[in-house]
Amino acid sequence: MEFCLPMNEGEYQRRISYRLLLTTLWATLLLLAVQAIGGWASQSLTLLAESLHTLVDGFSTVLSLVAVTSPQRQMGREVWGHGRAEVAGTLILCAFLGFTGVSLLLIALRQLLSGLTGGATPFPVAIDSAVLRFTAAMVILNVALGIYASYQARSLSSQALKLNTRHFLADAWLSIVMVGVLLAIWQGQRWLDPLFALVLLPLVGRSLWRVLNEQLPMLLRPTAIAPEAISHIATQVEGVTRCTRIRSRGMVGRQVWIEIHLVLHPEFVESAEIIGEQIDAQLRHRYGPLRTQVWVESARPYQDAFMEPGMPNYLPPSSNGGGSDWG
Repeated sequence: MEFCLPMNEGEYQRRISYRLLLTTLWATLLLLAVQAIGGWASQSLTLLAESLHTLVDGFSTVLSLVAVTSPQRQMGREVWGHGRAEVAGTLILCAFLGFTGVSLLLIALRQLLSGLTGGATPFPVAIDSAVLRFTAAMVILNVALGIYASYQARSLSSQALKLNTRHFLADAWLSIVMVGVLLAIWQGQRWLDPLFALVLLPLVGRSLWRVLNEQLPMLLRPTAIAPEAISHIATQVEGVTRCTRIRSRGMVGRQVWIEIHLVLHPEFVESAEIIGEQIDAQLRHRYGPLRTQVWVESARPYQDAFMEPGMPNYLPPSSNGGGSDWG
């Protein structure tokens, strides 16, 4: 069980994660520009197909930046939220990748068919040595940056950074293989250009699906666990009189963030930390990986007797209560 880091340490970790992700995003955008411009100038389907893959990597980095920079997240690592901008961006990206991918697929098939039937100049690709060197240098830089970011993600315990680097490094070998294919094309094996593009395009779809399947579900706002179920578990622990203001975000089975406010019997206030750990353990046993933020408040003996209908059944944290955070 991890206890919350002090605010200054949490802010430091979020700042380092933000800088790493921002650096990764700029490096990814630079590589994307090199691949897109070089592919268009040299008529290389391999570079254009790989640029789509790099675009997905950039989208993954943007999602991680949303997680780190959002003020609603605890140190930018547990639970993310989304708005219309993220939804619109996802739809536009999917539409663009679908249209461009199908277009490149048809062009690659037409070039291969023209090569098999003996057509004139079936493979118009012409890789320039400068494009090859620049692309290879940018690929090496991005892979090195991804390895460094992965190391930092482990030391910082940043979930957003971990997701992004894991996605990038899972397909880093493709970029290295692409450099080898470009070298072979530069040496005259032009038929590899449409053939390798046909290999890359399905992998672009797989990469996008992985981002949407692993990262986008973490961007959902709907309640992950019914408040009544959490309240039922919490009130079973001795000393808890009420459980109020319950919030949960994330996806059950992957990562859930839960915030609850407990009203404890005055005799159990000194055992607030133990009670919080017991509730956290029971929630983990029931729902899997999660992080629980518990705010503890002391019930006044006369509170229930004189409470009027409709009054809140808790004390504000700023009055007599304090916050405890378990994760």
